Amino acid sequence: MKVILAKTAGFCKGVRRAMNMVLEANENIDGPLYTDGPLIHNPQTIEVLERRGIRVMGKDQNLGPDQTLFIRTHGIAPQRREELRNLGVSLCDATCPDVAKIQGLIRRYSRAGYLVVIVGDSGHAEVVGLEGYAEGKGLVVGSAEQVGGLPPADKVCVVAQSTLDPQTYDQVSEELRARYREVLVLDTICRSTQRRQEELLQLARSADAVVVVGGKNSANTCRLVEISNRCHTPTFHVETADELDARQMRHFRTVGVTAGASTPNWILMSVVEKLRAIEYEAVPRVLRYPRQAFRFLVKANFFIALGAALLCYANVSLMGLTVGWIPYAVAFCYILSIHLLTHLTDQGVFELSRTRRFFHESSQRRVYVPLAAVSMAGALVLAALKGTAAFIIVLLLSALGTIYRLDILPLRLSIRGKKFSLRQIPASKDLFMALGWTVVTLVLPLLASGHSVFNPAFGITFVFTFILVVTRSLFFDVRDLQGDQIVGRETLPTIIGTPGTQILLIGLTCLQALVLALGTALGWITGPGYLMLVLPLYICAYLLLYHKRVLYRGISVEVIGDMQFVLAGALALFYHLFTG
Repeated sequence: MKVILAKTAGFCKGVRRAMNMVLEANENIDGPLYTDGPLIHNPQTIEVLERRGIRVMGKDQNLGPDQTLFIRTHGIAPQRREELRNLGVSLCDATCPDVAKIQGLIRRYSRAGYLVVIVGDSGHAEVVGLEGYAEGKGLVVGSAEQVGGLPPADKVCVVAQSTLDPQTYDQVSEELRARYREVLVLDTICRSTQRRQEELLQLARSADAVVVVGGKNSANTCRLVEISNRCHTPTFHVETADELDARQMRHFRTVGVTAGASTPNWILMSVVEKLRAIEYEAVPRVLRYPRQAFRFLVKANFFIALGAALLCYANVSLMGLTVGWIPYAVAFCYILSIHLLTHLTDQGVFELSRTRRFFHESSQRRVYVPLAAVSMAGALVLAALKGTAAFIIVLLLSALGTIYRLDILPLRLSIRGKKFSLRQIPASKDLFMALGWTVVTLVLPLLASGHSVFNPAFGITFVFTFILVVTRSLFFDVRDLQGDQIVGRETLPTIIGTPGTQILLIGLTCLQALVLALGTALGWITGPGYLMLVLPLYICAYLLLYHKRVLYRGISVEVIGDMQFVLAGALALFYHLFTG
């Protein structure tokens, strides 16, 4: 089975803007926040927001002056806005800018004497709000057949619900032009909606089946289902990956996947992951078992631990050191334990990822909790064999990792009366991870060989390793951006945004290449210095492919991100094999 993901699937700019507004307010305002109706039409997102204290205002609920209320993305009628103002609440407007533009057009033309015809779903939250701006001179039409029931008028202004499909809008507009002498048709369909629907048409015509991901109460998502059905392509509307029927889906050779404008990225990608898992099941057993074994090694963090050992080998080669097998084993054991601990303690967001749910199942925890403890103990014992200094360094790293992950209460800091832990410091995860990796894959081998850290080779290799780990960490932060925003985790991408993070990643990668080339040219590092320039090129390549949505979230992206460490070790091994 081939899985094709539409480029425009997922959050539109209006939904993203509303989510950012609400989440930012939630960080800065004490007490619960309320929305006038669901902020977006996605039950899973609303459920996560409620757990963060962002609640939907009840019909009979009276809010006071000290409460904050958000107008949702669909907008509201002027009369409703006045009612909310009279409550005395602090009112914040998260109406989609495209919807606000339509509201302004309706008010303008209704006051100019036009009969305003709103083409859309009667009763939908956006349409109800739009009707209010017509000031009694607006009517809702859902199809061309309903045009005949409209009253006479000298001039008519036509607008569309922002998520309407162009085909329906064109049909209704033609009927109106045939009936009325003066008809002004305004272009009010959201550009993002148009692109999404055009992409879906291409998918539906080329794929054997289409999966549309999004809330059953989302009008734009349901419209995508309708468009796909018009192409007579088998179409499946799901809210989560759990609704997919593996027996049904495995019969299709090509499956297109798209999502409504209110569908968060983690839900969309979990569906893609599930489809890829179904794809693996269709592979012959001879090939399936090795694939399943490899997926297990990746999920259980053995692959990333192998990458740590190979990165340690690459660093040893760059430094021109001679060490035994113990530093590689320490790197393997420490990284395995710390990454297992990361997954096992990632409470609050495990429902956003199939991989995280894998670690939180009780049967899996019974295996991976002892494995994390044994691997950490193994790292300490092996480090002790190399001396007291190595043991103390690993012990301190282990303690810091435990404190960081488990939020030990006596060690939580207090500023302005608020308690917070180390992992609540913005971007701390990326920096602590890079520091830990650099110590176990570079500093410990250096100590084991008896060399000093005060030399140019150490500085060059430190920068190379630190940037290599940071770029991998930031890449995954970009991938998990929406989930991190919703659960309130502050990473660098949540602070500076995806474009800013992408610029930073390219800058760091260029710096890494410059440092490697300079260090090798000056003779500060030995061995495969120039060969390691393959790594910045590799990083730039997968960043570009991910930006173009050629790469999807899941095991494949995990492997591509972690492969840079394996590649570093492979390049060093290649150098030594061919140079003797």
